[in-house]
Amino acid sequence: MSRDELEGEDDTTVAVFPSQTSGVEFLKENNAWGFVHIDQQPEYVAMYISDDVQQVRYVARVKEIVPSTEATLARTLESYVGDQAEFDENKQVVVFEPGTLYELENPIDYESRVPYSLRYTELGRFKQAETTDDIL
Repeated sequence: MSRDELEGEDDTTVAVFPSQTSGVEFLKENNAWGFVHIDQQPEYVAMYISDDVQQVRYVARVKEIVPSTEATLARTLESYVGDQAEFDENKQVVVFEPGTLYELENPIDYESRVPYSLRYTELGRFKQAETTDDIL
C-alpha cells in the first residue's frame, strides 16, 4: 500500500513505534502491536524498523487498545520474551482492524531522527514525508 492511499483528515493521529526486525513477526502473527504504554487512541499505527532496515515500513488502522492481560494473541503471553515485544501485565496491546496491516510501497527512510519510543504525528505529515525527520 502507498501512503497516499491512507484515508483520513490531515490532522488524523498516527502513532509511530520503534521496532527491531524481530518485532515484525509479532505484528504479522497477532495483527497487533504489543506491550506498550499508550495514552491516546490513534487512528493509525506506523512501525519504524531499526537494525539494518532503518525505515518506517509498516502501517495499520487501529481497532482498539486493550490491557495486555485481555489481549487475544497467537501464543501465550509468557512466551513473548527476548527479541520480540516482551509481555508486561501493566502495558497494553494495540489491536489492528482486520486486513489493515500493510507493508508500505513507499517507506519513510531514516535521515537523522529516530523514534526511540512512541511518537505521534499527523497523517498529512506522514503521507508527505521524505524522511523520518519530516514526521518526528
